[in-house]
Amino acid sequence: MPSASRRDSARDDLRMDHAGIVLAAGASRRMGTPKALLPAPDGPLARHQAQWLEACGCENVVIVLGSEAERLAAELHWPRLAFNRDWKRKGRFSSVQAGLRTLPECDGHVIIPVDTAGIRTDTLTAVLKAAETENAPAVRPMYRGQPGYLLWISAETARRLLDLEADEEVRLDHMLAPLETRIEIDDPALLHNPNTPQEWEAVRRTLGW
Repeated sequence: MPSASRRDSARDDLRMDHAGIVLAAGASRRMGTPKALLPAPDGPLARHQAQWLEACGCENVVIVLGSEAERLAAELHWPRLAFNRDWKRKGRFSSVQAGLRTLPECDGHVIIPVDTAGIRTDTLTAVLKAAETENAPAVRPMYRGQPGYLLWISAETARRLLDLEADEEVRLDHMLAPLETRIEIDDPALLHNPNTPQEWEAVRRTLGW
């Protein structure tokens, strides 16, 4: 993981204040273990993702927990956590809202599912650069024409999302698609979405973890 000086350098290159949200509230039933605790090179996956966002220039990063929240909080040792008690009834959109409510005011937010592992640092750098130059409500990186799971949203978009009623039928990707600036990036990790132990092992082999 990059040193503190490298993290400071990444932030110094940014004109806007960005925060990060790691979504890790789901039950991970098919995986058989919480995805937040899957092994990454430097510890549990959720903490790895949060540290990566920090290293890329996100000043504040929150991990959103739901299923087995108390157990995960004790094992992750991350200073900023959000607890979504409605994760099962209201779905992922309510987790995004929980993360947004926890973070201080900033210019934009990077949102990433905990299992979208291995995205390159230069990929997120390109997303943040587009966010700072395009004046867009949202920025979505694409891989070979497929929308990536990582997303950046502006402060104004975040405020609008917080005003909406959360529901398990609400799909953030569908809602924001007409507003997104989309950028093509050659990074297959943008599509990582493992749901079983076999799929996770395939991701790990691809990443060399």
